[in-house]
Amino acid sequence: MISSKKKYLTMAILSAISSMSFMASVSAEEVTDSNLENYDLENVVIEEKVEDNNSNNVNTNNSILSGEFVKTESSLGILGDKKVMDTPFTQMDLTKKTIETFGGPNQPLQSILINNPAVRIQGTNLHNDFSIRGIRGNGTSSYLNGIPGLMSQFNAPTFFIEDIQFISGPNSGITSLPATYESSAAGGIVNFVSKKATDTPITNYRQTFSGKGSLGEYLDISRRLGKDNEWGIRVNTEWLNGETAISDNDMEARGIYINVDHQDEKSKSNFLAGYRRLNIEGGARWFSLDSKAIGKDITKIPNAPDANKNYGINGLAKEAFGYVLALNHEQQMNDDWKWFFNAGLNKNKLERNIIGKGSNFVITNDKGDVKTPLMSTQTDTKNYYAQFGVNGKIESGDIEHDLTLAYDRAWRSIGSAKDNYNGKMGSIVGNIYDGLYGENVWFPEIETGTSSKDRYWGISLVDNLKYKKSQLLLGIHKHNSIATNYNNKTGETKQKVSTDEICPTYGYVYQPDEHISVYASHSENFDKGTIVGSGYKNTGDILAPAKTKQNEIGVKYQNAGFLTTLSTFNIKQANNIDVNKGEDLYYLQDGEQEYKGIELSFNGKLADKWNFMGGLMYLDATQNKTKDGINNGKTVNGVARWNGIAALEYNPDDKFSIIGRAIYTGSADMYNEQLKAPSYMTYDLGFSYKTQFKDTPVTISAMCYNLTNKDYWTAYGNNLILNNPRTFMLSATFDI
Repeated sequence: MISSKKKYLTMAILSAISSMSFMASVSAEEVTDSNLENYDLENVVIEEKVEDNNSNNVNTNNSILSGEFVKTESSLGILGDKKVMDTPFTQMDLTKKTIETFGGPNQPLQSILINNPAVRIQGTNLHNDFSIRGIRGNGTSSYLNGIPGLMSQFNAPTFFIEDIQFISGPNSGITSLPATYESSAAGGIVNFVSKKATDTPITNYRQTFSGKGSLGEYLDISRRLGKDNEWGIRVNTEWLNGETAISDNDMEARGIYINVDHQDEKSKSNFLAGYRRLNIEGGARWFSLDSKAIGKDITKIPNAPDANKNYGINGLAKEAFGYVLALNHEQQMNDDWKWFFNAGLNKNKLERNIIGKGSNFVITNDKGDVKTPLMSTQTDTKNYYAQFGVNGKIESGDIEHDLTLAYDRAWRSIGSAKDNYNGKMGSIVGNIYDGLYGENVWFPEIETGTSSKDRYWGISLVDNLKYKKSQLLLGIHKHNSIATNYNNKTGETKQKVSTDEICPTYGYVYQPDEHISVYASHSENFDKGTIVGSGYKNTGDILAPAKTKQNEIGVKYQNAGFLTTLSTFNIKQANNIDVNKGEDLYYLQDGEQEYKGIELSFNGKLADKWNFMGGLMYLDATQNKTKDGINNGKTVNGVARWNGIAALEYNPDDKFSIIGRAIYTGSADMYNEQLKAPSYMTYDLGFSYKTQFKDTPVTISAMCYNLTNKDYWTAYGNNLILNNPRTFMLSATFDI
């Protein structure tokens, strides 16, 4: 239960917002959905139709499909909100219902993202890692309200998120500067959209219980204020503490996010401010294999151990805190032209990171023995971003041009431990089946210094032409970057790489009728070059920058509350791989990786009282043009050929629903086809029930993740990630 201080703080927030709402209501008129839609600003990423989130959860937004898991309209970078049927890319928007149904407080972020068949699970409670169409991504390659660099690679909060928007494949042409820190947006664009104030006031209090003893409390308050309800405020808070389903894995989180928006006849603005502190004790799930033992002491992938066990000794932990600010504004100049401005900053400090060298534990033989030096490090990141642009419509005969010109800049600095004490503070030893323990362990004080600074600037020009049943998208992005690595002990420059490149985007959409769209597109992404992470002899080096290019052809069908997309794609990207040189392991660039695939998704109403969401992806990922052809034609390490998701919901009445989900991941080759991680399939099952406690509407929900408690590995390059065990989650949401 909430402590006395928390109760007083909650009541103070409620009283303050309620009093403002009462005073404003004396002279304010209610803004209706139709009034908002009469002023259609479709160019800036913040645009979102205001939903009537009433206590009965009635779907009043006609862009949400039946079942309310997916929307048919979402932001498309600097192009603003676009309908799925009008875009020449695979596009998906997961709703708040999807986030709340599958995003338990102890579940990794990918438990939500996996509902997109292009996404594959590759993370843990500690990390946000995932892949899109086989290419690695995580929080640092994502966007928040259309702004890059504001999300963390560490466990990401979703309690303040309304939508998660996807565009599969690389696309600098419509997002301007890409988000690049630990990974790039080369596999696809993921944009998190914050909750905004709704027409109907919201005061929701939610309690959760999950795992072995993890208690969570969440507050969601929404009010519209002022003349014509032109001001909106949305406050979301989090308090989480206790043991997850993994034994002795404790998670503690505190967070608050405040979203303020304003809209009038000439402008629309949105400002988000948030702070979160997160501490996770134990829970390490990331393993690797001793590359020098492959074919000798290691002849197979060891069977996955008991996922209920904690594979971190006492003291292994991750603790971080940080805050974000995000501003979006657009201003109408006349009926056809407007300008827009987007800006943001993110400061985040990983102040405690005690784990095995390279963030994993090294398995040395078929028996599952482990020996890994301990590593203790800190990371301090600062990200800044600003964008200015104009948008206008021009008609030339029967052709309508929708033009956008934008300029943006980004700055990023990273501080890291001057000494992470690899091998100097003891080791993790033992066996994955019998347990791990520390040997000669001690925990040093950490001092940090600047290790890298990146600078980006770019200009984008996009024209979306409409002619009868056809649309042609033409875009170009000029990208510049300077990446500098420093000796964080002395401050001396180690390496500096300056790059510039042009990334075109073009696509064509033909709609023979209102239900069918046929499209083709080409898109590209260009990053600053990959910084080699810890665990390698060349740690800190910057690998050569490289383009990622995609060609895609597809068809979309939407009718009677159902949407399906079928696409085929080809992506080519530089190949960065592990290379052994004697006793040393290097991370080097060698040739290219080619991803050829077919992706199918389907969402909406299956039959009366039945809703469906799912899809599958076939992916053929191969290495080409490798040195001396030694790895030509071999599968890209850790990429499965098949990926599938299916969720089915049954609503016997308007109060009760039952939902089940199945996830399949195929086998994946590792170490250039010397080893293979086996396939696996998992199941989730849950329900929700709407009732009343006296005069207060209450929604009770329960979910069981990994219903059969299956133990399995997920391949991630040449790493192995152990799954989370069966996890129960129970929640009660009070609409006060």
